[in-house]
Amino acid sequence: METPPANKSNPVTLLDPMGIKKFVNELPRPIELLPEGAAAVDLPVRSGPVWMGLRDENDERLMTTVWGFEYAGQVHSPGPTFRARSDRPFSVQWLNELSGPHLFPVDRSIHLASTKDPDAVPIVIHLHGGHSEWESDGNPLAWYTQGYKETGPLFKKKTYHYDNSQDAATIWYHDHTLGMTRLSNYAGLFGFYLIGDENEDRLIREKLLPSAHRTIPVAITDRLFTAEGQLYFPGWRGQPSSPVLNRAVEANWPNPSHLDEFFGNVMVVNGMAWPKVSVSPHVYRLRLLNAADTRTLVLKIDGDVPFVQIGGDGGFLDRPVRLSELVLAPAERADVLLDFSQYSGRKLILRNFGPDIPFKGFVEAQDPKNSLALVYNRGGHRVLSDGRGGITPPTNPQTSGQILQFEVLPATGSVNAGGKPPATIGDLKLTADTPLRRPLDRLSEAQASRTRQLATFRLDDPYGRSLLLLGTLRDGSLFFGDPATEIVEHNAVEIWEIYNPTRSAHPIHIHLVEFQVLDRQPFKGKLIPKSQAFLHTDKTFQGARLKIEALTGERLPPRAEERGPKDTVIALPGQVTRVIAHFDREGIYVWHCHLLSHEDYDMMRPFEVLAPTSSKTP
Repeated sequence: METPPANKSNPVTLLDPMGIKKFVNELPRPIELLPEGAAAVDLPVRSGPVWMGLRDENDERLMTTVWGFEYAGQVHSPGPTFRARSDRPFSVQWLNELSGPHLFPVDRSIHLASTKDPDAVPIVIHLHGGHSEWESDGNPLAWYTQGYKETGPLFKKKTYHYDNSQDAATIWYHDHTLGMTRLSNYAGLFGFYLIGDENEDRLIREKLLPSAHRTIPVAITDRLFTAEGQLYFPGWRGQPSSPVLNRAVEANWPNPSHLDEFFGNVMVVNGMAWPKVSVSPHVYRLRLLNAADTRTLVLKIDGDVPFVQIGGDGGFLDRPVRLSELVLAPAERADVLLDFSQYSGRKLILRNFGPDIPFKGFVEAQDPKNSLALVYNRGGHRVLSDGRGGITPPTNPQTSGQILQFEVLPATGSVNAGGKPPATIGDLKLTADTPLRRPLDRLSEAQASRTRQLATFRLDDPYGRSLLLLGTLRDGSLFFGDPATEIVEHNAVEIWEIYNPTRSAHPIHIHLVEFQVLDRQPFKGKLIPKSQAFLHTDKTFQGARLKIEALTGERLPPRAEERGPKDTVIALPGQVTRVIAHFDREGIYVWHCHLLSHEDYDMMRPFEVLAPTSSKTP
C-alpha cells in the first residue's frame, strides 16, 4: 500500500512555512448537512484535490491531494458539518471509495488493519463524543475496504445509526482504523457534528448566545507540506524528518516505520493555512476543535481578548467561565464567546503558546523541578515544563505560534445601543452568573460500584523505538490485542484512576460515556520490569508494572472549564487523574490516548459493557 521511498534522483523537499502568506485567505466554513427523513445519508469517502492556501513561485495555486467526504459533487476536508438534534435519530453510510496506495507510509510491523489486497485502504468512522450503540461506534476492528470487499473482525453493519440521545454539544467524526488512525486523519478524514436542543435554542432566542451567523466552527491542525504543495508525513528512511522534531527512521528500524510523535510547522484551520476571518464588533461564538496529532494548543488572542468558555466536550457548562488563555489537547473541544465590541477596525491574531513537544503541564519558573505541574496557568506566571525538571519554550511565534487572524470591521453605529448593563458580555444579555443549563447531575464517589486502577507506560520495543501502552496496576503494560481487563456491569457507575508515570501528559478518551473529572493527585511510584510478548510475533521485550508507593499531595479539583461533561481528559505526568462515569449501553468499546501517534502504537485498550441482566440467556 505504501508509496515507494524517495531516492537520490527524486528527493523530497519540504515547503518553507515562511514562504506562505498569512492571513490573506478567508477562513472556510464547512458545508452543513441537515439529515431529514428516514433514509440514511450516503457520504462517500474519496480522494480529491483541495486548495489549502499554498501558491508556487508564480503565485499560482498549488492544489493538495486529500482524503475527504464527497457532498454536493465536491470532496470536502474537513467533511460536511452534521447538524443533528437531540433525540432525533438518523443513519449514515460512510461509503469507502478509496483505492490504494495510502498517501502516507504504513508501518506493517505494528498492530494494523491488515488486508489481503495490498492496495486496499481500510477505513472506519468514529463519532467522537457520541452516545452510540457499539455496532455504530467505529471500533478500530470494524474497518472495511472499498465496496466492503474485506472487513475487520468486529465489522457488524454497513449503515451506522446515531440516536443523538444527548444534550447539545460540539462533537466530531474521524477515521479510527487500527494502526492507521494518525495517517487517515492527517489525510483529511474528519469533520464536525453539532448537536442542538431546545435549551440551546432558548439561549439564542433570549439573546444569551449569538445566533447562527455569528457562530464559527474552528478545527485546528498542524501540517507539513512538500515544495509541490502535497501533505507530507515522515516515516520512510532517507526522507526528511519533521523539521520540528528532527527524528529520523533509524537503520535497524522497519522501513517505513512508525514515529511516536508528529508536529507540523504550518497551522491549518478548516483546511486553510493561516486564514483570516472578518467579524463585526459584536460577540461571536467559536466552536473550537484541536484535530492535531500530538500538538496541545495554549491559545491567547491579541489585545488580551478573553475567552468566555460556555461549553466543553459534552456540552454546556453550568455557567460561563472567563479565561485569559485556553489549553486544548488533541481531540478536546471548547465552546467559547469572543467579544469584539471594543476592537472596531483592529486585526487580532489567535496565537498558540503551546510547546513543540507533548504537553507536560505548567510549572513555577523559579523552581520547575520541585513545583507541581498544573493543566492551567492562572495569572500567566507559570511556564511550560519539559518533563525533566526544566522548562521548554513555546512554539515558534512566526509559524505554529500563529493560527488565525480576526479582522474586526469598523463599527457602523452604536454597538451597545439601548444601555448595555455593565455586567453583561458584549451585546448579549449573558452575565457570568447566568445558568447555561440545568445544573449537571454530578455523580458522587458513593455511587461508584467499582474503582479501577489503570496506568500509562512508555517503553522500548525490540527495535529500540518508543512504545506507548496502557494497562492496569495489577497486570502492568498491555497491548490493544490483549484480552479486555475492563468488564463493566450494565448501568454501573465506576471511577477510573489513570496513573501516569511517563514524562508527558496523555489526553485520555473513553468511548461511549460523558464522564466527570473528579480530581488529580501526585503520586510516587516505580516501574518493575516484566517480560512480555511483543504484539503478534514470537519476540519478547521488557514491559513493566507500576508499583504505587505513596500519594504525595492534596487532591487537585478540576478546572472550572473542566467541570462540564467530558470525553477526553489531560492526564498529567506524575499524577493520578480520576474520572467517574455511568456506563449505560452494552457492547465492546475502546479507551485510548488521543495523541494519535500514541494511539496507533499501541496506546489503546478495549473495554466491554455487559448486557442487562434481565436480557441474559439463562
